[in-house]
Amino acid sequence: MNEKWEKPINCTIKHTVTLSPSSGRATASQGIPFHSGCKAIDVYFPSVINPEASEGGEIIGAVEFQNDYAAFITIRVKTKATDQATKPASSDQDWKTVVNAFKLMPDCHAEMGSQDTFCITRKQFACDLNNVISLRFILQQPSPMWKDFNIHKIKLFKSSGNRKHFALPNWLTESGSSKPRRKELEGVPDIDILSSNLQQMWALAEEAAANQPEQSIGRYEVDGCYDINLLAYT
Repeated sequence: MNEKWEKPINCTIKHTVTLSPSSGRATASQGIPFHSGCKAIDVYFPSVINPEASEGGEIIGAVEFQNDYAAFITIRVKTKATDQATKPASSDQDWKTVVNAFKLMPDCHAEMGSQDTFCITRKQFACDLNNVISLRFILQQPSPMWKDFNIHKIKLFKSSGNRKHFALPNWLTESGSSKPRRKELEGVPDIDILSSNLQQMWALAEEAAANQPEQSIGRYEVDGCYDINLLAYT
């Protein structure tokens, strides 16, 4: 994650429900249940009045989950109605689609992305997730190649607009000019004098290397033979 999220939000995640047509043909003639390729997961919060609105301006900042062969995901949220007198308690107008058909698998017939971990952040939401009562994940898998699909390890993170700014330690914030300089070490010459002396030594070494004779120094030989006395002194 690019942003530093706080600990996961306490919530109740319901079991996955397979959505089937409302007609009487929901079951095939062979007795095999009809699968529409669409599932839903509902999430409820402990506070049904205003779970995410607070003085710090906290909102749902990220949704993290591990994919299990779902090809697309749509996220809808139900928010607390601003005017309870004009809207019924179960009005469908309170539902908002914040993520529409987000692609989890590049190719629904291939394995790529089928078991990856995804994190959908607030930058990808259509609106801010505050005053949330419940949240619904709608999963889709149009491919008949996979026997089942789902998402697991669902985590919701809150993001605060007023993040705490931690102070830096004094040794990082204090400027070098305001602090007194360290006491000079005794016996250590000035850096300029030391540098000048090193340059002179380097020049002398270069001159000595340039003036070396090209002929190698001869061995202790006399007429092609070694003198035993000279060898004894070496």
